[in-house]
Amino acid sequence: MNYKDYYKILGVSKGASKAEIKKAYRKLARKYHPDVNPDNDTAAKRFKEISEAYEVLGNDENRKMYDQLGSEWKQYKRSGGRQDSDFNWQQWAQNQGGRQSEGFRTRTAEDYFGGGEFSDFFEQIFGGNMKREFHRQQQSDPDNRFGGHPFGRGARASTRKGRDLNAELEITLEEAWKGTEKSVRVNNNQIKIKIPKGIHSGRRLKLKGRGLPGEIGGEAGDLYIRIVIKPHEIFTRDEDDLYTTVEVGLYQALLGGVIRVPTMTGSVKIKVPPESQPGKVMRIAGHGMPVFQSDDEKGDLYATLLIRLPEKLTDKEKKLLKELSDLRGEITALH
Repeated sequence: MNYKDYYKILGVSKGASKAEIKKAYRKLARKYHPDVNPDNDTAAKRFKEISEAYEVLGNDENRKMYDQLGSEWKQYKRSGGRQDSDFNWQQWAQNQGGRQSEGFRTRTAEDYFGGGEFSDFFEQIFGGNMKREFHRQQQSDPDNRFGGHPFGRGARASTRKGRDLNAELEITLEEAWKGTEKSVRVNNNQIKIKIPKGIHSGRRLKLKGRGLPGEIGGEAGDLYIRIVIKPHEIFTRDEDDLYTTVEVGLYQALLGGVIRVPTMTGSVKIKVPPESQPGKVMRIAGHGMPVFQSDDEKGDLYATLLIRLPEKLTDKEKKLLKELSDLRGEITALH
């Protein structure tokens, strides 16, 4: 039976603090964990050594015994656990069977290898009572209330949350305006998704527990639905405002008048002021998109005037336009 240098196994100095030892253990446990290295015997052996080292150094009393014993472990073995010191090692080991010590807050390789053994050195120094207590606690603590799983305190040794899923869902601007409910199939399950009004393109909806199943009783992952709003024939969107263009006749633009502007709920009438220029923007308050997660608040609608020039002029119209041109001093023909 060879002497086991637990400090060397964890890569820490003999004077390392408890926090440093824990940090080193977690780092190595993540690297050599069986879930990360399936079917890798070398990693499995390394992980077992790391777990055994932390079982000793991670507990103050265990570490004290290990440090004081040191190179005298052979004398300890020959004496059957009796040493000439104030600390009765054998009595201490026997007492472990009657109480739970901090050393058992961390599960070891046996959780992951289904009954793997501690090293002879470990059993010789710390005795069978410690191992029996370790097994007893695992049986009485199946949910790992004392857990120190390297991937998170209190987690089951081999429990892992399922992977999250991501998907896209296309909706129309009208559906985004009023809100809607969609039915989609995920993992052979039909799921109804409620889409709130005013939602923006690119926003993700989270459906908790709708991802891939967890491992060994772990919770399922989540499903994230990214909303994509299809382009609209009439409106473009900027945040909560809508934009559109509307044609206005030449005479309406010059003399003023009333026109109809399309909205998400039908058309509304607005007044065009006289002498409106092409590109003039008219604001129609409260006719934009509903503000996401608000009660009744809405953005605005902006309509850009597009002047429509008359075509197929009659001779009379041409004559009148010529007279108007002369009045304004504009040159209408080349001389």
